[in-house]
Amino acid sequence: MKPNIVSKVLNKHFQGSYQAMGDLFGVSSQAVRKWEVAGEFPAKNGRTQQAHELTSFSYKVLTPSAFKSSLSFKSRLAEFSKTA
Repeated sequence: MKPNIVSKVLNKHFQGSYQAMGDLFGVSSQAVRKWEVAGEFPAKNGRTQQAHELTSFSYKVLTPSAFKSSLSFKSRLAEFSKTA
């Protein structure tokens, strides 16, 4: 598995302990493993906020998929122009 933000937080703040990280975030160690596989913190239930408070990393670094649009600006503009 390639290193990602969850792996970095896990190793730096929890010495690689899934259980310790899970306890702090209020989830199971299996959930932490799932985040590690996904490569980011989930944007729901305040997990990104908790990670931000712990690490001071930006939200965009902790949960990059939350900031990616499935549509480009040009396609959204074209769609808007059709309805206007």
